[in-house]
Amino acid sequence: MRTADFDFDISSSTEPSDPIELRGKRRDSGRMIVLNRSAATIEHATFSKIYDHLGAGDLLVLNDSYMLAHCLSFKCGHEPLQTTVRIHGQDPDGTMIVKILPAPHARLGITLTSADDGQLTCTLLAPYPADEFGKAKFEPAELWKAKFEPAERLVQALDRYGWRSEKTYRLMLTRPEAYRSIYAKAPGSFEIPSAGLHFSTALLNRIAAKGVEIAYLTLHVGPTELYSVRHIEEAEVENHKVSQEFFEVSAAAAAQINRAMAERRRIIAVGTTVMRTLETLAVDNEPAAPVRGQSGWTGLYIYPGFQFKIVNALLTNLHQPRSSHIVLTAAFAGKDLVMRSYAEIIAMGGYEFDQFGDSMLIV
Repeated sequence: MRTADFDFDISSSTEPSDPIELRGKRRDSGRMIVLNRSAATIEHATFSKIYDHLGAGDLLVLNDSYMLAHCLSFKCGHEPLQTTVRIHGQDPDGTMIVKILPAPHARLGITLTSADDGQLTCTLLAPYPADEFGKAKFEPAELWKAKFEPAERLVQALDRYGWRSEKTYRLMLTRPEAYRSIYAKAPGSFEIPSAGLHFSTALLNRIAAKGVEIAYLTLHVGPTELYSVRHIEEAEVENHKVSQEFFEVSAAAAAQINRAMAERRRIIAVGTTVMRTLETLAVDNEPAAPVRGQSGWTGLYIYPGFQFKIVNALLTNLHQPRSSHIVLTAAFAGKDLVMRSYAEIIAMGGYEFDQFGDSMLIV
């Protein structure tokens, strides 16, 4: 399928640089566009109206991961100059994907020591493969495979000394809760799982009181959310590649999913992270076959033609053109309906895109 079929102009649209509550609004007050697959209809609403689209017996599946700071200061031996190590994610082999700033400080085999307390080291093992995501999306040796020791200290150091380098996270040190879903409890993402940011405590409580069952899983977001990775440069969407990310689904959550499937209740994925995790559980199964609790890595890339086995509805944010995220929504809702919805969004104006923007519910 041609990538150009998923292109459109969002130059007149807004991409907020701060979470909605830091802009003086309620989390659940953003706009939401609702796509009904069976009726091929489009509805424009506010996010709080999601309550009306959920019913008793539905299983709402949430990703409880939250985003860490990703920058730490290091030094090399007794050299006075400090180096910033920026972490973009983790590989299945346990190494981390990092960028060294300034770049000339990066050398194969070099070991850096934390400038804050001297109790954490970072060793550069090898340049990250330039074709890891299908094409050379980073300059050679811009990204490195690195090992942190002791590994268990990394999260502690990021929580205590770390920061984010982008202007979109300028208030993260003083208002970290604004950058997390209200149910987040598992640190480990290096980019934000954004679909869950729309829920307020009051709204989620109302939804639960309605008889909607809630399940939690964890997927730690890494390079998949980087623009340079999610943006599809290939002429055909099938030739794109997404990164591996760690997920964990407990036995209790798997039991909830299996009961819902057996009873033919709707399973609603909140975010593309949840969609990828749930469908990874079933990718090698027969339709409706039970899944098991497990942890592991998923590089599942969903594009039109994919056969969904678990998810019946999806909540997601508004995505960039030519992105792996928008082809996932097209796989689920159909390309024509998705692209018609984005044409309406652009024509109406006022919608906000990307991680701190508005949402789309596909039922």
